[in-house]
Amino acid sequence: MAIDLKQTGIDPDLPTIPPTRNTQEAVRAALGDLQGNILQSHGRDHSRHLFITFATASADDRQQARQWLASLAQPAYVTSALTQYEEANRYRETLRTIDRNGAITAADRMAMVLSASSVFVGALVSADGYRDLRLGADLTPDDPSFAAGAKERVAVLNDPPVTAWEPTFQATLHALVIVADDDPVLRIDPLVAELKQQLAAVGATVAEETGTAMRFDAQGNPSPTGNVHEHFGFADGVSQPLFFARDIERARTLNGGIDVYDPSAPLDQVLVKDPAGGSDGYGSYFVYRKLEQDVAGFRGDEKALGLEIAQQSDPKAQDPTDADIALAGAYMVGRFKDGTPVVEQQVPGLVSLPNNFSYDRDVDAVRCPLASHVRKVNPRGDKQRQFGVPLTQERTQRIARRGISFGPVTLDPAPGDSVGLLFLCAQSSIPDQFEFIQALWSNFEQFLQPGTGLDAVIGQLPPSESRDQALEQPWPKVYGSHNQLDFSQQPPAPTSPFFPKRVGQWVTMRGGEYFFVPSLSALQRFGAVVEPAGDGTRP
Repeated sequence: MAIDLKQTGIDPDLPTIPPTRNTQEAVRAALGDLQGNILQSHGRDHSRHLFITFATASADDRQQARQWLASLAQPAYVTSALTQYEEANRYRETLRTIDRNGAITAADRMAMVLSASSVFVGALVSADGYRDLRLGADLTPDDPSFAAGAKERVAVLNDPPVTAWEPTFQATLHALVIVADDDPVLRIDPLVAELKQQLAAVGATVAEETGTAMRFDAQGNPSPTGNVHEHFGFADGVSQPLFFARDIERARTLNGGIDVYDPSAPLDQVLVKDPAGGSDGYGSYFVYRKLEQDVAGFRGDEKALGLEIAQQSDPKAQDPTDADIALAGAYMVGRFKDGTPVVEQQVPGLVSLPNNFSYDRDVDAVRCPLASHVRKVNPRGDKQRQFGVPLTQERTQRIARRGISFGPVTLDPAPGDSVGLLFLCAQSSIPDQFEFIQALWSNFEQFLQPGTGLDAVIGQLPPSESRDQALEQPWPKVYGSHNQLDFSQQPPAPTSPFFPKRVGQWVTMRGGEYFFVPSLSALQRFGAVVEPAGDGTRP
């Protein structure tokens, strides 16, 4: 049965009908046919991404590939959203048990955590996969950017030319299988080996990426219970659209409330009806991008911007203080490394990862610059204030990020180390969500105002333009101050509260693809597809 995708805050455990048309039976049926990692992150700290190119030259090749995809739609493999939800319940109860038991060894803690869940598996299919496996136009999702594929969207996003991508992503990719768990050796490795053996038997080739969640405590030390960080050193994944009632309530109680900024989102933020699925079948479009981070370059900008900040109060300053550098990084990202929003205060320290904030008290951007990453990609009402655009429209452009870091697990990578983010995000429309954010917000130097410049973290110029052609972004001379005077004039004259400084372009896209996450009923249906008679050429 179909569900109301306009619902916000679903609760599969609620036996009564919530204030929508969806019954508990309908919600649980939809979640049982929906794959995990869409409405919630799978939450595992280790992940293997298997990029699959099937043999498709003959009808027999294509049939074997379709049947292999169908074989994933069983409990031993693909994790449904309902299974993920129920395992999350067991995981939370396990953590409560650990807390009640007091002192417990790290090994015992890990064993208890692993006992609460199974290995997560997700299966994604590209537009080339739908075409080359002859799944049929009537079973294929119709998002235009998905149909075109990431290689055809390079010019829209200012991405490097495909010839500069890593070989994995230059190839035709038909599918992606994600295998994730907290134990990479005893639980991930055997399953990956099993899947690769199956794929070899059907003539498929496989390329891999490995991701690891980088957890650190407040002092920057590795910690299994610490917050996830990315390689520039900042807490990651803090602000996400929330779909389950329990997650919204958690944000209300643990992240500062939801009265200023409401993180809840309707299901149609990320879900669409799966044309190949049954009556309960829904899926989601996923964008995959391998983003390499130049940590040394970023830190060079961070220090240079910190020196400019120091020289605003002392023109003779030769070096920035640690506080100056921390504030510079917070200006660039929009949060301090511990997650404290720079719009809230000019020093770190709000370690509860607050998310209940807006820019209502900082319209002129003297606390959080307009070019800061988190303000560019989530304006939190800026478009309404600047252009009169309804807040509801701005909120529909949010994406659900599901990425994980790659490379050595360290905040101080060695020269030559390749580090970065295996970026994944879910949405119901790639052009209206991810591509809109990247092209018209992050890359557009006139958003939100003329002269704003690129997003200081992920903004990118066209490959034909050099870094020194980017606009110099405006940064506050004095945190929170609108009032600046030029004392060289008599009487002192008002001047801009900002100074210009070019920063950014230390993230490089190394390749990617667009995928659809089909429902379990769609995967099963793939195995029964019968090709129309033809000459075997690609339609």
